[in-house]
Amino acid sequence: MARRSRKPTSDGVKGPSSALTEFLRSEGITDAFRQRREREAAGLRATATPEAEDEGSGDAGGGVATDGVRGTTWFTPTRVATGGATSGRDNEENENVENGDEEEEEEEDEEIIQMRRAARRKARAATRGSARTRKRSAPGGGSDGSGDSDDDDDYNENDDDDDDDLGADMKKFGEMDTCVDCGDKFELSVYSRFIKEKAGYLCSSCNHSLRERERKAKANQLSARRKRKKVAQALLNKTTIKIAKLQDVCIKKITENIEDVHALGDIGQMNLSKISTILSKNRSLNNKTISLFLSPDMKHIEFWDCSNVDSDSLNKIASFCPNLESLTLFMCGQLHNDNLQYFASNLKNLTSLSLNGPFLISDPMWQKYFHAVTGRLSKFEVRNTHRFGNDSLHSMLQCCGQDLTSLKLSRLDGVNTVESYSGISSHLGENKLDELEISYPTSEDLVTDDMMIELLRKTGASLASLNVDGCSALTERFLVEGVAKHCRNLTRLSMANLDQVSNAGFAEAFDNFAKVNAGGLLEVNLTKCTALGDRAVYALLNHSCQTLVELSINSLYKVSKDFLSQILTSDTHQYKVLLKEKAQKDESVTFFHHVQLPLLTYLDASFVRAVDNEILTLIGDSCPKLQIIEVYGDNRCNGKALFDEGLMVIGRQSDDL
Repeated sequence: MARRSRKPTSDGVKGPSSALTEFLRSEGITDAFRQRREREAAGLRATATPEAEDEGSGDAGGGVATDGVRGTTWFTPTRVATGGATSGRDNEENENVENGDEEEEEEEDEEIIQMRRAARRKARAATRGSARTRKRSAPGGGSDGSGDSDDDDDYNENDDDDDDDLGADMKKFGEMDTCVDCGDKFELSVYSRFIKEKAGYLCSSCNHSLRERERKAKANQLSARRKRKKVAQALLNKTTIKIAKLQDVCIKKITENIEDVHALGDIGQMNLSKISTILSKNRSLNNKTISLFLSPDMKHIEFWDCSNVDSDSLNKIASFCPNLESLTLFMCGQLHNDNLQYFASNLKNLTSLSLNGPFLISDPMWQKYFHAVTGRLSKFEVRNTHRFGNDSLHSMLQCCGQDLTSLKLSRLDGVNTVESYSGISSHLGENKLDELEISYPTSEDLVTDDMMIELLRKTGASLASLNVDGCSALTERFLVEGVAKHCRNLTRLSMANLDQVSNAGFAEAFDNFAKVNAGGLLEVNLTKCTALGDRAVYALLNHSCQTLVELSINSLYKVSKDFLSQILTSDTHQYKVLLKEKAQKDESVTFFHHVQLPLLTYLDASFVRAVDNEILTLIGDSCPKLQIIEVYGDNRCNGKALFDEGLMVIGRQSDDL
C-alpha cells in the first residue's frame, strides 16, 4: 500500500510522497475520495442492519446483511446493530473523515482546484440554461417576466467548494427534456448535444441534421481552400487557370511516374526540356530521374535544381553525353573538384558552361580547369560561390577571354580587388561580347564608373544585353559616357539598386542614347533606382515605347500620378487639351505627351505610390498586349479597378488567396 503524505507542518512544508500517490492524486483517487466511498458503504450497511436483525442475526460479534436490490452482502459490525451505544464513535469517525478531507484539500495542487471549480461553474451554467428553457415553455412563463425567476441569483462563487451540489434543476441522463430546436420531448443520453447559444440540448434528429450541415460547411471550406491554393499557385507561376493542353497533361503524368518513363521510348528533346524544368521546380530531380535526360546525342542540358543530385550522378553527364556543347547546372552544391576535372577531360565539345552555387570547387581547381579548356569556352557564367577568387578570374580571362561572347559574374565574394574587375576589359576581344553581367560584387566600390566606361568602350558596339544589378557605386556617368555613346545595339538593360543615378542624369543619357540606338530596348529593369522620377521614365518611354516588352519601375516612389495620367491619356482628350493650353501659359506646369506601349506584356509597378485603381485602369486600356502587372505595396489598388479579363494583376491586398 502506498505511503500517505505527511500532514503539512505549521510552516506549510509538505513531506515526501511516493510516485504511486502522486499518480493516484492526478487521477482524482485521493484519501478524501476513498473516505467518501467508505462513508457511502457505511450508509448502505446501516440500512441493511435492521433487515439482518429481523432475520435473527443479532450476534454480538457482528452479522451478515444482504441488499435486496443489488443482492450484495456486507459484514455488519456490532456497533451498527447496537445503535446509540456506538453513535459517539460514529460521530468521532465522521469528524476524523472531515478532518481528512480538509487535510487532503490542502495537499491538492492549486491548479487542480481551479480546474474543478471551473467544471462546477460550467455545470451550473448548463443547469440554469435548461431551467430557463423549461420555464419559458411552461404556462405563465411569458416574456413579461411574471413566471420567471432570477436564475443568476442561484449562483454563488462560494458554492464552488461544494463537490456535490450542482443545482436542483440539473437533469441526469435518462430523464426527459425538451429539444431547444424542434421542441419535441426526448430522453437525455451521453450523445445529447448541448447548444450554448440556445442554452439547451438537441434531440437526436436535430443533432444529426446539425452534424450534416457542419460536415457540408467543412467540405465547402476545403473546396474553397483548394481553389484559392490553385489560384495562388497560378499567380506565382504567372499563368492563368485554364483548360490544359493534352500535351501538358501528358507531361504532368509523366513527371508523376518518371521512374517508368523509359517505357514510352523517344518523347522528343523539347518535351524532355519541359519535364526537366517541372522536375527541377518540384525538387524531384535526383540520382534516379537524371538518367532520363542523358543520351549520347544530347548537345544541350539545363538542370535548374541539382540539390538532390550527388557527385557520382553528375559524372554521368560527361559519361553519357560526350557530344555536349552547352551545360547549365544551377544549385549544384554537390559538384566537386573531381567532377569539374572529369568535365574538362570528357566534354571536348563543350563551349558554354553555366554554374550556380558550385561552392565546393576550389580556387586551384578553377585555374586548372581553365588551362585545360583554353580556346574552347565562348560562354561562361558563374554565380554564388566564395571560392572563385581573383586568381580564378584572371586565369579565366587569360585562357578564354579573347573567345568569350557571353560573360556573367554574380555574387563572387572571392573577387575582392578593384584590379581584378578593371582587368576584364584588357582581356576581352574587341567588340565580340554579346552578353555582359557584372552584378552584386562583394563591395560596391569594386565596380566604378571609369571601369564600366572603359569596358563599354571596348565591347559596347556588339553588346546586346547589359546587367549591372547591385553595383550601387555607379552613377549617371556610366550611362552618359558609356551606354549612350557606345551601346548602339543594346536591347536589354538591367540596373537594379543603382540609387546614385540621378533623375536628370538618366534623362540626359537617354536623350543622347536615342541618337545612337534607334531600335529601342526590349527589356528594362529599374528596380529600386530610387532617385529616378517623371523625367527619367518619360525619357526612357520616349525612346523605347514602341519596342518595350518587359519593364520594371519597382520602388520608383518619385513617379507622380499626374505624370502617369498624362502619358496614359490621349492628347485629344479634353483633359490633355486644357492642360496643354495651361502649360503654354504657365511654365511651372509640365505637359507630357501620350505614350503608346503596343508590345508591353509585363510591367512591375510594385511600391509605386502613384499607382491606384484609376492608373491601373488606364494602364490596362493603353497596353493592349499586357498580360501581367505586379502591384505589390500599392495599397490603393483593389478589386474596383476595371481591366480586361486577360490581364493578370498580382499583389493586390484585396485578393483572397
